[in-house]
Amino acid sequence: MEDGRRSRVTRTLCLTWTAAACAATVTCADPLDLCTPKQARFDFFSKGDCMLTRASFFQGHEWLSYFANEDLPAGERFGSKETLLIAEGNRRVDWPKELLYHMNGSIFAYAEAVEEHAERPENQKSHFLLTDRNTSAEAAAEARAEVRRLTRQATELWLGNRVRALTLVGQASHIVQDAHSTAHAVRDPLHPEHPWCVTKVKAYIERAEGFDTPDIEYHSDRDDDTVGHTTTQDSIYREGRDCHQPVGRAAVEACLSDSARQARRATADYLLAVRAVVRAWAAAPDALDTALDEHLEPFMKTYLELCP
Repeated sequence: MEDGRRSRVTRTLCLTWTAAACAATVTCADPLDLCTPKQARFDFFSKGDCMLTRASFFQGHEWLSYFANEDLPAGERFGSKETLLIAEGNRRVDWPKELLYHMNGSIFAYAEAVEEHAERPENQKSHFLLTDRNTSAEAAAEARAEVRRLTRQATELWLGNRVRALTLVGQASHIVQDAHSTAHAVRDPLHPEHPWCVTKVKAYIERAEGFDTPDIEYHSDRDDDTVGHTTTQDSIYREGRDCHQPVGRAAVEACLSDSARQARRATADYLLAVRAVVRAWAAAPDALDTALDEHLEPFMKTYLELCP
């Protein structure tokens, strides 16, 4: 496993160095900003820091968060600064700020630290993925529990530390969005009782001995379709030459895949649930769990449960 992990890190860095090599040929205000949809080679659900330390707002998870907020009724929308905080919290699930100190060593050290963080079994719930030994039902339940924990903490901090609260909302929305990526889960959009319910949660890390059963599907099964663990299944865009590099809001919106549109809808409903929980908690500060049961649990039953 160690050799395989290092191989994935190396391939990820190859993409990084390719982007760096292109910097000299790109004309822009800051040549390090190479991660906008116009300039990036791939448009995955999530991309790391632009040249490892700077990120453009409008990328996969960020686009979905932006569109979801725009879909809310005017009185429920978050302001532009609040939306940026949500997007930042969302992005940092994949690229934690606390790992940036590895840059003091080298880019390779940073990339390896990020990969090691991503492969910890306890972190899989933050991406709606299997650990090395649980089932799809258990993985979905752990992800739902994490969304509830983050939402609860965000609500408790809402009045005293709004920046941290919105960051936590972003972390929870990351789980919601990953849950709709075809690289993370298999869904049945035509299920007669529960359209778009989850039929299977996929794995990102290697399974423990005795748990790698034939029915396990992985985040990426095609080696020629990956750079590290990234895969085109994680793209927010539908297939087609016209959607290879959409530029601007209208083009990106027109190119959203069916699963990305569902992720957008789910994110909007999650943000509405957060608003409802905060209002209920403000009216009854001693009844936060009741507010979560009433407003968050129905959301999770709709979007984060396995098919009946």
